[in-house]
Parts: sequence; C-alpha cells; structure tokens
Amino acid sequence: MKNYLNNTFLKSKQNNNIPIVKALLKYDQSNFTLLIIEHVEAQFLLVRETYFITLVMPYYNVLKQGYSSLGYKHTKETKELLSELAKNRVHSDVTKGLIAKALTGENNPFYNKSHSIESKVRIIEAKSAYPVYVYNSFKKLLVIFPSVSTLAKLIKSNHPTIVDAIKQQDVFRGEWYFTNTPYNISDTPLITEWISKECDKLILDLNNNSHIRKAVFVYDVYKNFIRKYDGVTDAQRDLNINHSTIKKYAKVGGSYNGYIFSYERLKN
Repeated sequence: MKNYLNNTFLKSKQNNNIPIVKALLKYDQSNFTLLIIEHVEAQFLLVRETYFITLVMPYYNVLKQGYSSLGYKHTKETKELLSELAKNRVHSDVTKGLIAKALTGENNPFYNKSHSIESKVRIIEAKSAYPVYVYNSFKKLLVIFPSVSTLAKLIKSNHPTIVDAIKQQDVFRGEWYFTNTPYNISDTPLITEWISKECDKLILDLNNNSHIRKAVFVYDVYKNFIRKYDGVTDAQRDLNINHSTIKKYAKVGGSYNGYIFSYERLKN
C-alpha cells in the first residue's frame, strides 16, 4: 500500500491538490492508518460507501457520495477521462432500488439526528468555492474564512461589499484586508479555525468598527506612526487641517504641514 501511494498517488501532479495527498506529504504516511470498517458484497459497496461518507463526513474525503464527485472539482483531463468511463457505466434498476431502500427512513444515517457543529462547519466548507484570507493592517494573516458569504453574514456586511474590498484591496473598516489568495505562500493564520473563540473576538472587532468607512493613518515626516483616525472628519477636527486637503494627501500618501497622511499603514 505504501509503495502504491508513493509511486502512483503522491508523485502525480494531478493529485497534488487532493486533501489526503497534501496531508500525507505534510505529516508523513507513518501518521496515518488504513482500517477496514466493514466487509460487504460488491453489489452493496456503493450503498455502504455513501452511508459512511454521509455519517462520518470525513475531512479528507473529496467525494460527497459513494462513486460520486459531488462537491469536488476535477481537472479538465480528469473530467475527460471520467466522461469516457461514464459512457460504459449504467446502474441497473436493482442497484438503484437497493440504494434508495438503504437510505430510506431508519436506514438513513441522519434519521432522528441533527448535524453537530463540526459537521455543519464541514458542510459550509465543502460548499464553498473560494476562501477569504483576512489580514490585519500590518499584512499579518489572521484567519481564513470558507467563503465571502460566510464572512459577510458574520460581520453583518453584504457579498458585493466584501468582493469590492477584495478587488480594490482597500483597508476594510480601518484595519483589515480581504483576499482570495494569500499574499505569501508561507503565510500561516494566527487563528487556525474560523469557528473558535479567538475568531469570535475578531468578528466582534469587525462589527464594532462597522461605522468606519475609510480610516486615516497619520505619520510625522520621518514616517513615525502618530495615530489612526476613524475618518477624515476626525483627523480634520483634531489637526485643524482642511477636510479636502487631508483626503488629497491621504490618497497618495503625501506630506502636508509636517504630517504624512495615508489610507493604509506605511511600510517601515
């Protein structure tokens, strides 16, 4: 089995993005165990595979049903290969009946059951097409959300607003950047799970700053940070500098009257 994985699976570029392959390469095969959970006849294999996938919802399983690619995006080459294979694969009426019977009523793994929080999280992640990487104003990766919709719902925003923040790369609510890809391939989130107490605090901070549309960062002429204002109006009131002047220089990170104004943090 080990040799098979090494030679056929792990070395295949086509499989490099499959979760289990990435995990095997990262954590080493010695940290994984292969177990047989049930012996079944070939005609019931599809039914039982679907049953256990539905019941356990394994994290590394890219397929959501037995002998199905629901929830997984194949490469173009794989799609063409599967298309050819599918032309010669037709389930008999007997097999279809067995599948329906095996997952009906009390035989359904979710009969009189509800999803656990972890299962609900995995369902959301499985349905998500693109993750959202959340960075702070220092460009430090904080956490990864499974989708724009999930993030928008949690921070009481909307889908177009989040998408626009991603496209424009503006500082969102004065402190955060959103992106669909990490700034650096080596970036590791400070918060490992988007559903956690640490992330709850981040979400609270995002909601508490919902009144901020465009924060203003102020530095001295030597680029020493002085203060961050919630907006141009607050900076105008405190520094007694015209509103339009602050906007003009903040847009380009320019210097005026001994201050450097910017809509984002300046690099040291």
